[in-house]
Amino acid sequence: MMKSLLIPRIIPWVLLLVFLVGCPNRQELPLVDDRAGLFAPERVERLTAYHDRLLQDLGIHFHVNTLDQSPGDLDQLAVELFEELRLGETTAGARGVLLLVDPQGGQARLEIGYDLEGIFPDGFVGYVEREQMTPFFAADRVADGIEATVELLVGRALGEVPADYHGAVELEHLSGGGGARVDVAIGSGSAAKTVAEDRGRFAAQPTPRQTLERYLEVLRTQVKDPELGLYTPETRAFFAKWLVTDAQQDNERKTLEANLPTAEERIAGDLAVLRFPVDNRQAAPYLLRQSAEGWQLDMAAMSRLIGFNHKNQWFFRAVDHEFIFAFDDVKFDANGFPYR
Repeated sequence: MMKSLLIPRIIPWVLLLVFLVGCPNRQELPLVDDRAGLFAPERVERLTAYHDRLLQDLGIHFHVNTLDQSPGDLDQLAVELFEELRLGETTAGARGVLLLVDPQGGQARLEIGYDLEGIFPDGFVGYVEREQMTPFFAADRVADGIEATVELLVGRALGEVPADYHGAVELEHLSGGGGARVDVAIGSGSAAKTVAEDRGRFAAQPTPRQTLERYLEVLRTQVKDPELGLYTPETRAFFAKWLVTDAQQDNERKTLEANLPTAEERIAGDLAVLRFPVDNRQAAPYLLRQSAEGWQLDMAAMSRLIGFNHKNQWFFRAVDHEFIFAFDDVKFDANGFPYR
């Protein structure tokens, strides 16, 4: 799960990811073309299903293509592939996005179509590559890095593309030359988790809301120490193994800052839930437990119980868990999505 909750929810060679709207001959262009054989069949199926939903519901075509050799000039290859695949040709504008990753050459490039440059400017593209893709690639988690990168791009698109936008550009060349290139090193190793200088500042708090407010400070200062008192013991063990990126923390911080004023606190014994208005599907609830130290965030339970779909909307994987008391006024559909 945990999307922007730091729990998103990727193998060497070259990866090609493409976003476009209304792709022609959709069945002839697979959503995942794993030429290098890097992904297990179930991962290919998962990525294909996810990208298919993006295409159907958001008009975004995410194509993954793995190549088995370095292209040399990555920038030139990106332009050539963009034109060869005619990304965005039949969309309501030049709305293609192409991401090439060359592990052999230790580089990656995201190529942006004309009509998307305002949504994905070079600065944002470089940020996603540097702060989201690169850490996952370094940890040899290429597939996870793909999903984490898509998550940020989808979130950006959901916030920037008007519902009535139909594009306006008809061009012989679909790529506007926008984008960015970054050096990557797959399998080079994750950065060591640094210990917070003042762990006492991030101790468990007297109330659930105060704990969440203190966690917001963790996000603002981008602390990645898994042994904070704000976390339950299970959460500390979870974070000790989990990769946390600056981009994930930035994304969660923005969401939490925007929605914390609307949070509703519900407590039952030593359990608590801070939930947001049901119609705000991007703001997932936070689960907490009370210990002798105070209220602590149970991120391990959140990862286990909460999932996100292709629109970054949260749902419960099951509705028979101990935190469901906080939703006695809410109905859940067969897929675990909440309704009034």
